[in-house]
Amino acid sequence: MIDFRLSSPSHIIFTIICIAMIVILPRLFINKSSSSKNMLIFAIIVLILTNQSLDFYREGYGIGNWKLGLPLHLCDFSSASIIIYFFTKRREFFLFAFFAGISGAGMAILTPDVKYSFPHIDYLRHMIGHSMILLGVAYAIIIDNQRPQLKDVHRVLGVLSVFLLLMYPINNLLGSPANYWYVSEKPPGFNVTDLMRDAPYHMIDIYILTVVICYLIYLPYFIKDKIAQK
Repeated sequence: MIDFRLSSPSHIIFTIICIAMIVILPRLFINKSSSSKNMLIFAIIVLILTNQSLDFYREGYGIGNWKLGLPLHLCDFSSASIIIYFFTKRREFFLFAFFAGISGAGMAILTPDVKYSFPHIDYLRHMIGHSMILLGVAYAIIIDNQRPQLKDVHRVLGVLSVFLLLMYPINNLLGSPANYWYVSEKPPGFNVTDLMRDAPYHMIDIYILTVVICYLIYLPYFIKDKIAQK
């Protein structure tokens, strides 16, 4: 097996492929029939659930500790949110998947928390599973014409703040080595938290970064609306 390296050509190429799929694939379905669109939705949901199942299996059986495999990370919340959106078409679930998915799953694709590189199954399920979250968001934007408003940034950040506070008692209740939302320790591997303060103060830096990223994600819509008003 090849140990994962962030700068490896295989990771860079696979990341580009994933991003291209997220951007291009929904556009190919704009004028397709409802059955074709439903097939795409079905594929997205199946791949998300497959990733969730493999992740639990890897943590619960591969590492041998079920506490690490519970669906309590931010990307698990984003996965559930986009699946619920597909079934209900309720805008609030799209909004959560939009902000939490782009920031969380986007970072997970760029800096995967995996031990081995392509073509290891753990690497593939991680990259494909997180890409499906973003593909679901792209589907909602391109095909369903969903979009956030400025007030939605504040609302989603409020929800994220509540969930973040809940993660502290949840991790304490589960006990070590549970570290959901990485509130106890920094995530392993090379990632942006390497530039942050040591735990527990890293969560202050992560929170500030999350706020900045959420507003940056909305920025293109803000600029577009300002231009349209002229």
